[in-house]
Amino acid sequence: MNLSRIISGLAHPMLMPLYALYLIFHSDTFLDFTPFTLVKAIYLIVFITTVLLPISCLPLLKSYSLISSFDLSERRDRMIPLALAVLSYSLGFYLLSKLPGSNIFARLQLAGIFSLLLLLITSYWWKISLHMAGIGGLCALIFTFSVRFSTSLRTMFMMSLLAAGFLAYSRLKLNRHTSAQIYVGFMFGFIVVFLTFIYK
Repeated sequence: MNLSRIISGLAHPMLMPLYALYLIFHSDTFLDFTPFTLVKAIYLIVFITTVLLPISCLPLLKSYSLISSFDLSERRDRMIPLALAVLSYSLGFYLLSKLPGSNIFARLQLAGIFSLLLLLITSYWWKISLHMAGIGGLCALIFTFSVRFSTSLRTMFMMSLLAAGFLAYSRLKLNRHTSAQIYVGFMFGFIVVFLTFIYK
């Protein structure tokens, strides 16, 4: 049970954009040579808008009893945090779109917005897995980069699928979701990111 919690924590949806950035900057493409000053700016924008701002809203929501717990384990707890995350990601998209040479990273943020909107709508009646949507998007990013840039990321892709399998097992072990919510969450994340990145 403790191992399942550790895996779930390491694969938290809020961390996926940062993992995605790391993979992009180590993808054996021209992006590996992005100037360090630009890399720092991109990391800072993504960290603030996908981690810091969404997390900072949770204590306020809890104090007003708008959520029952910080882990958002109840379906009804997710609506407002997801809506606020859409706004925060939108800010990140705007900032990245104004940054020279950051088209790929702005598109990553856009994929996050699309995913969050889809999850927000679905969460209105069904507790879809946010964790699996996040790692599904990460798997899609690796796969799409391999196709678009003709770079061999097979090992990285297989490792991401293995990580997704461990995460799925952990979420089931913790009784957070049904199998259907796990599978659909993964497919949502994968399809949205794939469609966002596959077209030039």
